[in-house]
Amino acid sequence: MKHIVACTMKNEGPYLLEWVAYHLSIGFDGFIICSNDCSDGTNLMLNRLDAMGIVIHIDNPQGPNMDPQRSAYSKINSHPKFREADWALVIDADEFLNVKTGDHSVHALIAACPEASAISPCWKMMGSAGKREFSPEEMVTERFTRGSTNEEPENGLVWGFKTLFRPEKFDYLGVHRPRFHKHKPTPGPEHVRWYNGSGVDQGTRFYEKGWRCNTESMGYDLAQINHYAIKSREDFILKRLRGTANAGSNKNRINEEYWGKYDLNATVDQTIYTGSLRAELAKLLADEELAVLQRASIDSARRTLADQMKDDGVRAFVETGAFPKDDGSKKKKRKAA
Repeated sequence: MKHIVACTMKNEGPYLLEWVAYHLSIGFDGFIICSNDCSDGTNLMLNRLDAMGIVIHIDNPQGPNMDPQRSAYSKINSHPKFREADWALVIDADEFLNVKTGDHSVHALIAACPEASAISPCWKMMGSAGKREFSPEEMVTERFTRGSTNEEPENGLVWGFKTLFRPEKFDYLGVHRPRFHKHKPTPGPEHVRWYNGSGVDQGTRFYEKGWRCNTESMGYDLAQINHYAIKSREDFILKRLRGTANAGSNKNRINEEYWGKYDLNATVDQTIYTGSLRAELAKLLADEELAVLQRASIDSARRTLADQMKDDGVRAFVETGAFPKDDGSKKKKRKAA
């Protein structure tokens, strides 16, 4: 496991195998994945992938007021396979590294930045394109092809980045980038070279802080992170039920405002290379146990959606794309109770 992907997950079963297959198809050779409190069989799928030698699965159960992301990254950071890796990419289950140089592999990206210790491609927010249905038979990477603009971002989130880096050069991992311990001297540029998604050396800009680029540091020429944060309206309902992995954030932040920030469809972007994806996915699904677990996860998601559609507000959003306005009736009912 020399080129690994690290991630924390909850209830990502219907999407998991495409995500794994895609990153295998571009040259990653292993995964370290934490899961917490899954109810759709994601943990069982990860157990099977672990038994197959593809994933190291770490159970990460949560108690009240715990932070799934923070505890997961602590466990991953201390795992010997993570520390031994040549390169590690820390992303979420709705993010895909889109390499746009050479043969579209992670190796081509690293070769294009030969002196890099870290490479931080910007997000490309991929919107819903007006799609309504949960459709796991289709590839997320092929179904959602409209996204944000690169040069004139619609909001401050668009130029956020994720980082591919050499674990030996850093002390610990973070959500968007690796970090150094504050009590230790920060190494200089002769020891750590940090590049953006266009292969431009950023100097010491991100050594101490930062999780997004600006007009001077952004770049999309070599790579970007395709971020499928919302997918369709039905997929968004499932995401809302999963909640946020970061307890430090507003636990109810996956709402109308969230949808508006991420449903960006100004440009068509089909740059992500999926030529080898289906072949890798077929290899995974050739395992009968894994295939059964995936089908069960999809069935679970469909049952959950059917139950959610009994709510008038949810049904209105799915059918029209508009969030119902709160007329205060819910507050009145609570007071009456």
